[in-house]
Amino acid sequence: MMRSGCVAFALVAGTLSGCGGLLTPKLAPSDTHSVRGAPKDSNRCVVASTHREPLVTEWSASSKARLEILLTATLADTDRYAVAVEYSGCELRIIDNCQPPAAYDWSKSTLSRDSVDINDADDLYAKLPLGAVNLEGALKRSGRLSILTTVAGQIRLKRSSIDFDAVASDPGCSEATHIIQAVSIGAFKMIEGGRGQATVGAGVAGIGNAGASTMRTEQMVREAGSDADCQQTTEGKPHPGCRSPLQLFLLPIPHVAEKVALKQTTPAGETPPPAKKSRTLRTISYILAGLGVAGLGGGTASMLVSGGIEGKIKDGGYGTPDDITSAQGSMQTTRSLGAGGLISGGLLLGAAVPFFLVGGK
Repeated sequence: MMRSGCVAFALVAGTLSGCGGLLTPKLAPSDTHSVRGAPKDSNRCVVASTHREPLVTEWSASSKARLEILLTATLADTDRYAVAVEYSGCELRIIDNCQPPAAYDWSKSTLSRDSVDINDADDLYAKLPLGAVNLEGALKRSGRLSILTTVAGQIRLKRSSIDFDAVASDPGCSEATHIIQAVSIGAFKMIEGGRGQATVGAGVAGIGNAGASTMRTEQMVREAGSDADCQQTTEGKPHPGCRSPLQLFLLPIPHVAEKVALKQTTPAGETPPPAKKSRTLRTISYILAGLGVAGLGGGTASMLVSGGIEGKIKDGGYGTPDDITSAQGSMQTTRSLGAGGLISGGLLLGAAVPFFLVGGK
């Protein structure tokens, strides 16, 4: 057990460009409304998946250790690559077979401390979605959870440019939705409880009146790293006792993360609606195909008319030289129109094919 006055850790609010701050997940007004109004855990997870800076303090110990080893190893390894993950809001896993060429660097920051308090289920899913399911019981029991962290710095991609075309064509990356762009590391503690219950009768809680009020005591839930080791961190590398992953900064893989979110919001048994871009491309393909068919139809009709005029001329159907000259002019005009229609129709149909393939069926 701990007293709240003994807590020395804290969570620092910062920016990714600052290379060292731990950025507390913030919700836009619309996001806040969505989380508050979500009646089911699955809906909360869908909203959580839109946040690209999830805390990972409550991620599974084995997964967190795996990430820590990968990131610290790539700092010295000559064969470097970016870490790819599949992220769906309440679940995140490393995709080992996806290894886009890239490199991470260590950036030490000013040692920073602060805390994140979680007071209800909405807070839990908004601020700590990766551990929300497992922590709901503890939160309900104690009424409060606090994440107390010390941030020592960040491990960041050397360059933010990733060849996403290569990632998309790599079979090993088929399940990846995001690239880890940066990780804030340090030490953390998670504490349960510590908030006073309602006061009964007169008096100050806990002072001079044993029956006036009760206080919930604080209890350590879990921790990793130590504040003392974080103070030994150097510019050259993170301290082994102060390199626990605290928060991820994710870079979405274009068109993949959006498909995952779309799939999540579709009820079971239903087909996800096509993306807006796909619908637009498909509509364009239909328009081009319709114009192409019309061009081919008009061109064919004109060629038939031209052939009929030519046949009548050969058969002597026109009596005077003037009539023959006029018929020959009409024949040439309709033949030119027919050829133009056939050519343009074929080109339009050909142009419709790639739009249809990209836009989907």
